[in-house]
Amino acid sequence: MTDAHRSALVLGAAGGVGRACAARLAADGYDVVALDLDGSVDRLPDCTALVGDATDPAVLARAFDACARPPSVLVHALLGEARAPLADLTAEQWHRVLNVSLVSAWQAAAELVRRKGEGTASIVLVGSVHAHGAAPGMAPYAVAKAGLGALARAAAVEWGPLGVRTNVVEPGFVAVERNAHRWGDPAERRRIEAAYPLGRLCRPAEIAEAVAFLAGPSSSYVNGVALPVEGGALAYLPEVHVPRRP
Repeated sequence: MTDAHRSALVLGAAGGVGRACAARLAADGYDVVALDLDGSVDRLPDCTALVGDATDPAVLARAFDACARPPSVLVHALLGEARAPLADLTAEQWHRVLNVSLVSAWQAAAELVRRKGEGTASIVLVGSVHAHGAAPGMAPYAVAKAGLGALARAAAVEWGPLGVRTNVVEPGFVAVERNAHRWGDPAERRRIEAAYPLGRLCRPAEIAEAVAFLAGPSSSYVNGVALPVEGGALAYLPEVHVPRRP
């Protein structure tokens, strides 16, 4: 990536992780366009902020048009949830979550490829450890996040020859404002921390570090992978599963 191709588009930039990603890319010298439905995106420093629905093709096109040059980095950090028992979910809930979390990722990535200029480009999709396991009541979220990994692999195969890399970052529990009601409670915080071998909560900036790595030239041969950033949670087998000697 050359200095002439230092433009980035961050979708979902008002959320805790998206905001940290936009700030980190701006600090790295990218011209960042930040898009979110939440008007607080306007408070992001050193970014061109746009308020709108990134799942709307017309809004997405305006975001790409707002970039000073065809973006060489796309970060998709949109979040869609529908919490209900699996048998009680509606088709509308499934469609909504998949559209926000998965279909819009493909839509934005394909738009980047169609508009791509000279040089290379990097697409980073923000997934989740829910791609690897299930939590009661969160099936659509888990399916959508697992789909991002498959999307990244398909994109790596089809777009790699064009100089476009596509990867996923998979956070665990991140201490963002949206879930402050959980980590702000001392007992609940201890319970969450106990699930992670590092014994502490992840900061949004730590996810942004991984995104910046995958976006930049240090990962120039990394393509089609999902990078867990979850403090070892996926490696952890709780003691209850360990057989004890009689």
